[in-house]
Amino acid sequence: MNGPTDSSGSGGSLQSRRIALKRWNILREVLLNGKFNHISNDTVSVRRFKSFGLLLTEKLPNKGEIISEGQWFIYRSDKWPEFYMHIRHLSDHVSPASLCGFNNTGNVCVWPSEEVLTYYCLQHLDMFKEASVIELGGGMTCLAGVALGIQSNAVHVELTDGNEASVANLEMIIKRNSPRCKASLTTRVLRWGSEPLDPSLVGKFDIVLCADCLFFGEGRSDLVKTIDELLKPEGRAILLAPKRGNSFDQFAHLAQSMFQVDIEQQYDDAVWGMHLKMTEKGIEHYDADIHYPWLMKLIKLPGTRESSSER
Repeated sequence: MNGPTDSSGSGGSLQSRRIALKRWNILREVLLNGKFNHISNDTVSVRRFKSFGLLLTEKLPNKGEIISEGQWFIYRSDKWPEFYMHIRHLSDHVSPASLCGFNNTGNVCVWPSEEVLTYYCLQHLDMFKEASVIELGGGMTCLAGVALGIQSNAVHVELTDGNEASVANLEMIIKRNSPRCKASLTTRVLRWGSEPLDPSLVGKFDIVLCADCLFFGEGRSDLVKTIDELLKPEGRAILLAPKRGNSFDQFAHLAQSMFQVDIEQQYDDAVWGMHLKMTEKGIEHYDADIHYPWLMKLIKLPGTRESSSER
């Protein structure tokens, strides 16, 4: 895939053009210096809102590891005092080469949708009992998948991303957390649309998880097809993503050819409460269109895999 296109629907206003220019200046700094150290104007970056505060993080000492390559954190939640997981974040150093190829956004940060998906899964652990689960496009952390591996009674959880650096990091995360995992955890590179799905994955999973993977327009139909191929006949997918202009609705429209599509805006009191609180602060701090994740559930329609394989 190529880089993301702007689907925010903001039009060609003077303010939008100014923000776009500043974003290009950020990219220029990254390409020249390999790192971006400051954000001078909050309106420049979609990262101005970073978290719903559902998970607590604490930096851990780097024992013998080169700090410039990665940093370990411990993730906890006040709601589940016994729960914790060790997660390694990749360095914020970015090379020009790493900006090329398959989507690299999951190496940059943990997006709010991934945080909310993790919280949602922990809230609904019964859903994953004896299930085979796969997380798609989980970036460098696959927070939801790792949390399920530790806390749920799933049989197996597969952590995937299309970026090799992410998957290498996931291997380290699995190794660090494996002594406490209830479920089997594995990871692999998985890219929808670029190559045929590995036959060993076809029809293997009860549940597919996905957070904020809908904004690449050229990949949406491939993602729908991949989810269909991965799921068992009675399987379901759980997706959380912001509206991002019309990207969410366009994906939902595509998915209706293969799935029953259920969409919820208000699915958790804590998430909704934080959304309302941040909305009051204004768009300078929080833009619901790019920050608030809507819940989409996909349930396979009878015979979809057979019909899709005929096309």
